[in-house]
Amino acid sequence: MRTRFLMIGMLSCIHPIHSYADTLQEVMEQVAKQHPMLQMAEKNIEAAQGHATEQGSYAYNPELSLEPQRRSLNGGGSSNDYYITLSQGIELGGKQEFRKQAAQAALDVTVQDGVYTQRRLMIEAARAYVMLYFAAQRYDVRSQQSKVLGTVHDAIIRQLKLGASSQLDANLAQSVFASARNASTRSKQALTKSQQRYSIALGQLSDLAKVDLTLPKLSLSWKPPEHAYQLALTSRPDLLRLQSKLEQANAQAELADAMRMPDITVHAMLAREAGDRLVLLGLTVPFLVLNQHDGAYTAALAKQERIKMGLRWSQQQLRYEVQSALDDEHDAMQALSDMRATDMQKNAKDTMILAQQAYQAGELDLETLVVHINQGLNAQITALDMVEQAWLARIRLAEVLGHPEYILKGTQ
Repeated sequence: MRTRFLMIGMLSCIHPIHSYADTLQEVMEQVAKQHPMLQMAEKNIEAAQGHATEQGSYAYNPELSLEPQRRSLNGGGSSNDYYITLSQGIELGGKQEFRKQAAQAALDVTVQDGVYTQRRLMIEAARAYVMLYFAAQRYDVRSQQSKVLGTVHDAIIRQLKLGASSQLDANLAQSVFASARNASTRSKQALTKSQQRYSIALGQLSDLAKVDLTLPKLSLSWKPPEHAYQLALTSRPDLLRLQSKLEQANAQAELADAMRMPDITVHAMLAREAGDRLVLLGLTVPFLVLNQHDGAYTAALAKQERIKMGLRWSQQQLRYEVQSALDDEHDAMQALSDMRATDMQKNAKDTMILAQQAYQAGELDLETLVVHINQGLNAQITALDMVEQAWLARIRLAEVLGHPEYILKGTQ
């Protein structure tokens, strides 16, 4: 009940996105409040509330029947008669309460759908943010590679014209420069796709204004929560949704069973007939002969059992998902720790500087210079990939545990 009111209150504050966030935390908070899909979730909740109100109402309204009649008498003359009948259907077997329980469970399912949507949007926004950040970083490195090798290419061509270089060196410089240009172009295409993915994740389909994305530093000392499986079991809205669906199926099975007990109708009649006043009481009881509603009851029981099986399987699958996410996060953070210990990114930049200095001093030939430049730039790309994998592993762990806020825990 409390969760539903919190969700409804949150959704009531939804408004279109007009501003852009820069930090990862700002993006996640913005999406959790302003994404258009939350507006759809709000309408689903309103519809479920209306359905719950309807199902909680009594099934039968009282009926009033009025039949005036003019009678010709055998002995001559006539009589103005009338018949006034009041009828009321009465539900038996607790059908109204079972309908209320099923509708309330359906409302809980819809609320959990909204919570799931909100958390999924936060996760997807975080993942798109991280992927865009590293796509931009990779594009910068590839652009740097293309610029450096382009400078080398131009220098070799000038030397070739002066007779200070060979055609073989010129061909090599041209080849590696073309490869670098191609890698830069492909990196730019990947960046454009990441920008589009990020735009969709924010719920903004038009072009985004240029934003300066920043990421905090992942802390190597942060540890995932203990009893991660139990935490996920009680936090994942998709599992809570299945539990609500099971409650709904239980109530629907009870209702289907109750439907095998017929409802009755009570009648009260006040009449005037040939000058006589009549008061009649009646009772209508259907006989379930042609349709005993056994098929509906069997179907409800089968649905109930299917949801039970689905819930058990989801809980079992969750155990594997949690362990896999924990292992991936541990491996990614260990790789990140090893990279930081060797200062991989700084060494890669130093390699490029030292190689250029050695080439200018005549200590390296062109082929060796190109090898060192490509190795240094590829090492930077590898370092970026390792940091990105650590972030994506952290995001996946938060997703599996059902707690998007864990993405930013353990950051500096």
